[in-house]
Amino acid sequence: MKPIVLNSRLNKQQLWSGCLLASIAHAIMVAHYPEFSYEHSWDGDNYSVVDDSGGRGTITFKENYCVGAFRSEQDTRPDMPTALDFFAGAPREVVELAKTETLEYLLDQREDGTISPSITTAFWGDHETMTSVDHIVGLVQYGGYLLDRQLMEPETAIESWRDYYDMTAEQVNLLKSIYERKISNPHGSIVLSRGELEVIGAESPEGWRESRTSFEEMGIDWEDDSLGK
Repeated sequence: MKPIVLNSRLNKQQLWSGCLLASIAHAIMVAHYPEFSYEHSWDGDNYSVVDDSGGRGTITFKENYCVGAFRSEQDTRPDMPTALDFFAGAPREVVELAKTETLEYLLDQREDGTISPSITTAFWGDHETMTSVDHIVGLVQYGGYLLDRQLMEPETAIESWRDYYDMTAEQVNLLKSIYERKISNPHGSIVLSRGELEVIGAESPEGWRESRTSFEEMGIDWEDDSLGK
């Protein structure tokens, strides 16, 4: 397995932005669809995405690199490489990130009872490029399809999320506003006003709770503590 540059125009920052946009759309609309709370989540620098067919992936975003790994339950690898085989030829820092963070979210119990990372594809990226031991077709087939909208240009992705969630015009405007604030100041304080929370809306306390949890994972707070209680 030898690393291949997948895309010289896609980089770590662009991917992070796409994952952030996906997560904000999710945080707004999970208020209405709390049963899908598992689909997008953040744990520190680790973004995880899951679909209803059992596909799952995690991307770790650090200062110099991002590391992504995925497991498709529907398309198993005929050669069954180990998780670290997917990082052959990667920089040492990438391999360490994979071992200590990314792959920890993709552990699976084997037939002999042991627990170890189980993935079907992976990639890593820096400030300039994205690289994998898989060609783009294999990467997409074996789990990369989970990033379909995250890899779109922002305006195209927003329209796609609008259709996916059946968002109102007000919810789309809120999505754009929160996204722009977070992109321009990733570590700054963002507090959603009561008016913004009313735009989100919710049909149950569970919806409020799931929405608030999703926003908190991104470091976004709510102005009104009474909502959802």
